[in-house]
This record gives sequence, C-alpha cells and structure tokens, in this order.
Amino acid sequence: MLKNKLKVITVLAIIMLLFAIPIVRADNETEDSYKRQDVYLVGEDVVVDYIIDGNLFVIADSLTIDSQIGGDVFVCANEVTVGEQGYVYSNLFAASNIININGIVYDLYGIGKNVNINGYVYRDIRTTSSTININGIIGRNAYINCSDLYLSDKNSSEENEDGENTSLSNKTVISGNLNYSSKKEANIPEGVVSGEVNFEKEETVNENIIGTYIISLGTFVITVIAIWLIGLWLTPKFIKETPSLLTKKKILPVIGLGILTPIVLVILSILLLVLGITSTLGILLLILFFVLIAISTSVFVIAINNIICNKLKITKNITILGILILSAIVLWLIGLIPYVGSIVSFIAVISGLGMITYSILFKNKKKEDKKAKKENKKEVKKENKK
Repeated sequence: MLKNKLKVITVLAIIMLLFAIPIVRADNETEDSYKRQDVYLVGEDVVVDYIIDGNLFVIADSLTIDSQIGGDVFVCANEVTVGEQGYVYSNLFAASNIININGIVYDLYGIGKNVNINGYVYRDIRTTSSTININGIIGRNAYINCSDLYLSDKNSSEENEDGENTSLSNKTVISGNLNYSSKKEANIPEGVVSGEVNFEKEETVNENIIGTYIISLGTFVITVIAIWLIGLWLTPKFIKETPSLLTKKKILPVIGLGILTPIVLVILSILLLVLGITSTLGILLLILFFVLIAISTSVFVIAINNIICNKLKITKNITILGILILSAIVLWLIGLIPYVGSIVSFIAVISGLGMITYSILFKNKKKEDKKAKKENKKEVKKENKK
C-alpha cells in the first residue's frame, strides 16, 4: 500500500521549499490564545503555541506545534515538530524532510526523509521515509515503508545506586501489528511489538517514481491555476459564485447534476454516433464530456479556495493565488491516502461537474426570467398609456 510512495520525500521537499516563499504572512497569532476556526499559515519559521479548535494548514520552512489542535493538521515544510506540549487531537498529514513527534498525535500520515517518534501516536502511523526511529509509543498498528527502521529496545538494564544491574520493565513500542517494507530486514527487539511483524522485501525500486510525482503534482497545480485564470477572464461571475453552489440549499442539486451530467452526455453521444448522420455532434459531445471531467476537480478546488478566502476576508488576487496553490497541494496529498483519496477525488469530480452544469442551466433560466420581466414591463407601460 505504501510501497508506491517510496522516495517521494525528495520530490515533496523540493516542492515545499518552492512554495514556502511567504505568500501570506501570518499575523501575530500569539495575541489570541484560542482560535475557534480553521487556521491557514504560510511563512518561514512558524510556531503554533495557541489552541486551535479547528484544522491547521501550513506551508513553511519549519513548523513547531506546542499547543492543542482540535482538528487535522496539513503541513508541507522542511521540518515539522510536534513538541512535548503539542497535542493533535486528529490526523497529522505531513510532507516534510524531517518529522519529529515529541508530543501526542492521534494518527500520523507522513512522508519524510527522517521520521522520529519520541512521543505518542494513539492509533496508527502510515509513513514513507528513508529512516524512521521509533522511541515512543504507537497505540495500534504501524504501516511503514523505509530504508532503515530502528525501534527502541525497552528491555534494557541500568545500574542502581549500589552498582547492581536492574532490569527495566518491558514497555511495548507498538501495541498492534508492524507492517513494513524495505530493502533489508530490520532488527526488531523482542517484546517491543505486541502483534505480528510482517516484512516485505523490496526487490526492485522504480527510480522513475520521483519524476512521476513531480509531473503529477506540477500538472495538477498548473491546471488549477490555469482554470482559475481563464475563469477570471471569461466567467468572473461564475468564479465568484462557486462558494454559493456548495451551500446547504444547493449542494444536493449540484451533486445530483454532477452524477446525471456524465450519464446523459455518454448516452446522447452513443445514440448520435449510432445514428451516423449526427456522428459529428456525438464526437463533439464526447469531447465536451472529457473536457468537463478534466476541469471539474479544478473547479472544486477553486470553490473550496473561495470559501476559505471569504472566511479570511482575503480579496487580493495574489493572496488568493497563494491560498489556491496551498489548497491544490492539500487535495493532491489527500489523494495519496488509500481509500480516502479515491473517495475525495470522486466527490471533487462530481461536485465540480455539478457546479458547472448548475451554473449553465440556471444562468439561462435567469436570462429568460429577465426577458420575461422586461416584456411584462413593456406591456404594463403600453396599457398605462392607453
């Protein structure tokens, strides 16, 4: 499962450093000791020492968490550290050169060159790294892909005041199963893993995976930016209205149209191709279908980004662009997570298609309503003149 993510660390480290240029400078967040909403930060050395009752999104050179985070943490940085006072109540998604867990994290999803766990992970860890050191506690299972794996041997001994050796009590490092893949089998001290130890030896490593990930992420981010710029140029009203299409009143019609649109387009295309005479129109509909699929995820990212910017009261396009890049990277990273990524990607495509279709259909309806109102006004004026 994690094998396909081997050596992604270098790719993400380069990308992180490229995007770590301060697009949006964090205000003096230490003035408030409590944040009741999601927090978005971009900077060099970011320190979060205040409580956040929401999610945290960060792009930085370094991030240090020394407080409680009530939601998920999404971070791209050169170094990520959850300090001894740090407590992430939900998931930590980290793409970083160095990941240090000295505090408490609920679940860890990490891609990094070096991963060091000296604190506590309440449930599972899923990491891809060059080296991982586990000196803390994993509450459930560990899914690891690495070159080198080191687990602390808690069954060691120490001398007491009288110079006698005293055996320390056995402390389990991994309470569940250890599943790891590597080129070589690691030395697993006896008793540190409560469950099963499953090792998968990597016979060959695809060296082209780095290039594949660079192309994948780069293409996705560039596509999102391109669609956003084209939208601002050709359909600025639609771009501004996208947040309203994801409200409670419109979300169900949008999703419904997102599911029906591809079905209708495919069926019509097949019928037109079968008829022969209208085969050209059928081909055009198929092309339209693929174009809509291609841009739908970008439209979804733009909508989410606009919601974020509206909440943060961000109006400058350069700042909106920075948050858009961050939003695109976060969605791309989520797409790497097994099962969850597929579900999120499907929702993004359906929602994007639905928003485009909803806008086209109801835009025409609005135009017809305006024409009808104008005609009614003309008739009323004529009657008044009589």
